[in-house]
Amino acid sequence: MLLSICVEAKIDIPATAEKQELCQEIYQKMASEHFFNDKDLSSINSEIFDALIDQLDSQKIYFTENEISSFKRKFAQFDNPSSYQKKYLKSSLCSIDLKSKFVFINLYFNRLIEATNYQLKEVAKKNFDYTKDEVIVIDDDQKKWQKSKFTLKKEWRRLAKNDVLISMLAEKDLDEATEVIEKRYNNRLKRISQRNEEDVFSISMNNLTSYFDPHSSYLSPKSAEDFEMTMSLKLEGIGALLTTEDDYPTIVSVVPGGPAEKTGKINPDDKIVKISQVDELNSSPTDVVGWRIDEVVQLIRGKAGTKVELEIIPGKTDDFSERKFVTITREEVKLEEQAAKSKVIEIKRNLQSIKIGIIDLPTFYIDFNAWRNRDPNFRSSSKDVESILREFNDQSVDALLIDLRGNSGGSLFEANKLTGLFVSSGATLQVKESNGIVRPWGDHKARQIWKKPMAVMVDRYSASASEIFAGAIQDYQRGIIIGQKTFGKGTVQKLDDLSSGQIKITESKFYRITGAGMQDKGIHPDITLPSTWDIEEIGESSYETALPWDEIKPMRFKKFSMESSMLSQLNDEHLTRVNQSPNLQYILDIRKRYEIQKNKEVISLNFIKRRVEKEERQSWALDIENKRRASLNFETFSSFKAMEDFNDAKEAEEDDKDSEIDIDNDYLLNEGAQILSDYTIFNQNIYLSKAA
Repeated sequence: MLLSICVEAKIDIPATAEKQELCQEIYQKMASEHFFNDKDLSSINSEIFDALIDQLDSQKIYFTENEISSFKRKFAQFDNPSSYQKKYLKSSLCSIDLKSKFVFINLYFNRLIEATNYQLKEVAKKNFDYTKDEVIVIDDDQKKWQKSKFTLKKEWRRLAKNDVLISMLAEKDLDEATEVIEKRYNNRLKRISQRNEEDVFSISMNNLTSYFDPHSSYLSPKSAEDFEMTMSLKLEGIGALLTTEDDYPTIVSVVPGGPAEKTGKINPDDKIVKISQVDELNSSPTDVVGWRIDEVVQLIRGKAGTKVELEIIPGKTDDFSERKFVTITREEVKLEEQAAKSKVIEIKRNLQSIKIGIIDLPTFYIDFNAWRNRDPNFRSSSKDVESILREFNDQSVDALLIDLRGNSGGSLFEANKLTGLFVSSGATLQVKESNGIVRPWGDHKARQIWKKPMAVMVDRYSASASEIFAGAIQDYQRGIIIGQKTFGKGTVQKLDDLSSGQIKITESKFYRITGAGMQDKGIHPDITLPSTWDIEEIGESSYETALPWDEIKPMRFKKFSMESSMLSQLNDEHLTRVNQSPNLQYILDIRKRYEIQKNKEVISLNFIKRRVEKEERQSWALDIENKRRASLNFETFSSFKAMEDFNDAKEAEEDDKDSEIDIDNDYLLNEGAQILSDYTIFNQNIYLSKAA
């Protein structure tokens, strides 16, 4: 039995003069060099404190109402000091009340220690009553600050009870579940006690930079080193960006072409529970809930060729006892693995065969070193796509579908070059700098390689360079955009050195050639495909401090011809298929379930109720899959376990194959190709009618 360890040491890290000076350096750079350098900063301390509260204690479980009120007054006084206070504040080295922020963050860590020690004692008793109809409120908007620590402790106890319950629902008995949670809590205490000045300062400074916008950030010397390794893609690991969310290491994004992306099983918002070193004998899984994110990263990294297994809570589940296990082979992410992939398919329509060329472009890449060294054979997305387009022309492909789903951007230079392959020379976008100067970007030497019908597929994870390309194709009316609204990142950042560490600052915004901003609103598709979840939960519009949408003067440009009635007809054909397609109905069934669950306000702490809920979820998943299979005349599954075993075997079989475009199992990609075939036929009919 694991012994509980109480950590009584207090966190008391002061804001040194050195950090206050660095704070002022960061503040001055943000205030003078950020795109919105005329931002009203008169109440900045009060506002960033409100954001800090939301970051550290959005669930209102660690601080009392009086403590929050007291700190709010401190920060308000720093913004609007009395004459007596002005005298005191003259000694401050920073326009930000860094000392009070350090005090508040210290209090947070100490309260976390206190809460965890209390939870350890409660868990060790093993006397939680799981027959009681008790609940936890999970809707943050309904929560209020508690009056005392006595009422906070009641919440701490309920949270500990829920942690043990979740572990029991994951097929563990009480003793096993208790041991898992005690180990997790002890790990949390150990890591809190290791917090240092740089940790507290980083929290403080990123709280400051995010006040200006969500993409500006402070990088400590260690973070700057990790960032450089990530950007160079020379790190041997799994190719995933992590953060911490409610104690869980959480996937932010996966590197295109990286080991995690290749599995097809790792998604944004997935939460990592345990990590296992597959190649090490007698190695047991390590529970990483509550760990420092840098330690989690170190555990995942390893020698190329070795394997690591992640135990994951799927990002879009409301059941934290649900698990998926993903084994990943570590490797260095190479440019070749991010390269564009292609495939040609044929779609039969009324005795007519239409050849659709599909290009999957995971990122806008370029080998900068080879390019700088004037290597004529340097790799880039535009060069690779051009080569594929020439092959498609030789094969008499009728239409082109470019898949930018999940493409979070990359080189803006490449977005320009790629657009030129379809619209020839001309502007791609407009860039507005902080001084108000607007300049067009484009490739005036571009030659149009593809002259046949085309479509671009996007989703909520398509961002930045993807939005530039899709927006230009839409504005020129060169093709149709299919999918979901894009991310909405319409800003450009620069990376500057500080006296210690680095800072990433938003310095400009980009706009479409029509003058419309991409920031916040993103690119709206011409034909919207169904999604399994509410895309507004992520994206630029979900950030509190996202820069606003605006527009500037449009540029003069010549559009391609496109019939105004065509999009309506294409959408009608699409909706008809949605109603008739078992695969698309399956997606809509998942969305219906999501809509029911997303507004859930409380979760029960009654074991029987939670187990029934879990069984009901499994029954629902089995029912909608069997409904889909029956409609396609496939054999149905007799049980949820049989369905799981089938899927595991299928995934293992797919792991042995090279990564390729899967038009059969990617239902949305399949529908995108169907829409493009409609578009191609429509264009042919228009051409024939005009010729007649």
